[in-house]
Amino acid sequence: MTLIVLDPVQAPLADQAAALSPAPRLATLTGKTLGLWNNQKLNAAKLLELMRIELERHFVFDVVRGIYDPGNLMAADGWGPVDQCDVVILANGDCGACSTSGIVNAIELEKRGIPTLLVSTPPFTEAVKTSAKLRGMATIRWAIVDHPVGSLGEAELHTRAVAAAAQFHELMLQSSVRRAAS
Repeated sequence: MTLIVLDPVQAPLADQAAALSPAPRLATLTGKTLGLWNNQKLNAAKLLELMRIELERHFVFDVVRGIYDPGNLMAADGWGPVDQCDVVILANGDCGACSTSGIVNAIELEKRGIPTLLVSTPPFTEAVKTSAKLRGMATIRWAIVDHPVGSLGEAELHTRAVAAAAQFHELMLQSSVRRAAS
């Protein structure tokens, strides 16, 4: 009897040998279309709506909403109206697989030229970093809010949304990115 041992550690994808760069960041969100995509986990859609409300304190924008698969890479044609968006936020519940698939999906949208912000929590930081590196975009950054998200009430979730919206300013807007690089 022959025993076959599989290596569970993925090597970087061959077609991603050269490091990929994230899509260009926006000068402003005003006058743009913000995509809010959740993976239907507990509080994911609510977190996005609270972030929208927080961002509306600073910007005037249109919103497109959608759902993405919580555990898989979305098919290129599975995103619905995502190409109408100037920037997208992906939110999920408290799950490692959701966070790693979230960053992989964020990278795919970045490759399409759409700046994308994943919202995740600290227990999954290393898994997200590893997935990003394996997909060829080790420099992608995402919002990190306190854990948990899925089991929170409205007030606590609002606190997470405020923190994530502040990181949107830092990670998705050109002027903030330039200041951080200086």
